[in-house]
Amino acid sequence: MNRNELEQRINEYESQLEQLRGQLAAVSEQEEERKQFVSSKEIIELIRQHTGRELNMSTIKRWADEGYLGEVLDEKQAFPALRTKQGKKRFIYPKESVYHFLFEKGYLAPAFEVLDQVWIGSERAMVMDSVLQQGEFHYTVQIESTFTIQKGVKESCLRGGGV
Repeated sequence: MNRNELEQRINEYESQLEQLRGQLAAVSEQEEERKQFVSSKEIIELIRQHTGRELNMSTIKRWADEGYLGEVLDEKQAFPALRTKQGKKRFIYPKESVYHFLFEKGYLAPAFEVLDQVWIGSERAMVMDSVLQQGEFHYTVQIESTFTIQKGVKESCLRGGGV
């Protein structure tokens, strides 16, 4: 292989690498945006986890048709860079609309109640209040060691287990 062929090959590989980097950026961006949506199966699993009730797809479809779940998107069209399962259309719904609806219907509740003891990092705290915002429960907690109050603590930042 001579020098010109080698340089040409290197240029081709660099071009392919740049194209792959662009595809990776698109996938990463769409993965992050996809986190703002939930699928019908995810809704059913969420309700099962929170209430123990088993719902079926027809219930979710009825709620979507009646507009309770917000804008209905086809996942393959909305996120073409992401790999999805083959077969039937898979609908997704804005997480914020879905969580608000499920909370109103009593299918979704905060993991921690007022006066529950929780851990935020290495600090023990007491739950003072909770509110559903942007598709996630946010808490007001009082740190036990300093009595300081922290507002807007995401549920994902707390762990249960009092003493």
